[in-house]
Amino acid sequence: MTFDITPEIRRLKIEDIPQLIECIRRCYGDSYPFHDMYDPVALQKIIVDKMMHSVVAQHPDGHLIGHCALTFDSTHNTTPEAGKMVVDPDYRGHHIAESMAKMRIDIAKELDLVGFWTDCVTNHPYSQHEMIAFGAQETGMLLGASPSREMAGLQNFTDTRMSFLSCYLPLKEQINTIYLPQHHLNFVGDLAQKINVKRTIMQSNVMGSGQSEFNISVNTETQTANIKVLHIGEDFSARISAELAKLESLNLAFIMLNLPISQEGAALAFSQLEDMGFFWGAWLPNYSAHGDVLRLQKLHESVNVDEIICARPQGENIKQYVISEWNRVSQKSSAL
Repeated sequence: MTFDITPEIRRLKIEDIPQLIECIRRCYGDSYPFHDMYDPVALQKIIVDKMMHSVVAQHPDGHLIGHCALTFDSTHNTTPEAGKMVVDPDYRGHHIAESMAKMRIDIAKELDLVGFWTDCVTNHPYSQHEMIAFGAQETGMLLGASPSREMAGLQNFTDTRMSFLSCYLPLKEQINTIYLPQHHLNFVGDLAQKINVKRTIMQSNVMGSGQSEFNISVNTETQTANIKVLHIGEDFSARISAELAKLESLNLAFIMLNLPISQEGAALAFSQLEDMGFFWGAWLPNYSAHGDVLRLQKLHESVNVDEIICARPQGENIKQYVISEWNRVSQKSSAL
């Protein structure tokens, strides 16, 4: 069912929260992975604390039929996620997502952001096309990062975990130095040109200093863990190995690790992580006030890569690079 309407595109108000939750349920039932989007108290706190800046589409009769947002994960996060895009299945095909995304860019500019990133679903190309139209560039792919979820009105695959194509949209220039292993330098140099960021890309065998600092969050429902490295220390390899041993009993499907590649110890740490089975996930330029982050990933379940749809050859190239790294690292770690 479709309706020819012209919705009002505007910013979310606190009093919109109950209708937003209803819109999420119409699109995803109870399967939306960001559980705070079902919790009115949590939503209000995120909005009041300015950790989420939302745009909504309002039907002429007053009810909400769409939403998207810029979401910060901490006060140190300077390049937020552009996501939480939902459109009521009865109103798809009216360019509502594009209209909301345009206002989201206006908000990003008002906030004076360097840029923002997004993870586009890969069971269909629509969200990828929207980001590409605004100039976003593919920087990585997360394989099997989430359980499959039903999207009302869209083609769904349910026999494999869902993968995401990561994209970055630069809004203004900021030059950084990043440190990576030798075998990634050419790929990253080419990628920096494509995404239009200026980087000095260095290889280093320097070990981190002092003690490592990181946070770990586990979601047993989605069978995932997220390790956010704040500081790379001399003990990095031993500490991460110990944490992985603790996680083994949870039988997780996917582990993601955010590595601060603006720290000189990142190149050696990256190589150590590859020995543990981690491989290239996604580059997030200007992620924090301290510089860029590289997301690495470690899989414990198979992924049907043939079901991953990319909107253009550039995304397909990223997909093939990530898959080749997965294969290379898997062979490397199994040989140790």
